[in-house]
Amino acid sequence: MKGYSQFCPVAKAMELLGERWTLLIVRELLMGGSRFNEIQRGLPQISPTLLTKRLGQLEHEGLVVTKRISGQRGYE
Repeated sequence: MKGYSQFCPVAKAMELLGERWTLLIVRELLMGGSRFNEIQRGLPQISPTLLTKRLGQLEHEGLVVTKRISGQRGYE
């Protein structure tokens, strides 16, 4: 994605959140969704592949953190 080439915090945020579905994923996280299936349930039209990609981008940028669920086979 081409950036805005500005150091303004709003421009930087839009570079991360401006892609399709990303802001809706953030909404689901803020509403308490912490597992992949919970987020996907709130966004039934998003493909699992795209959700995985967007969550990976948010993690790479430090906006979300993935941690292993103790005693279970999953992450949140």
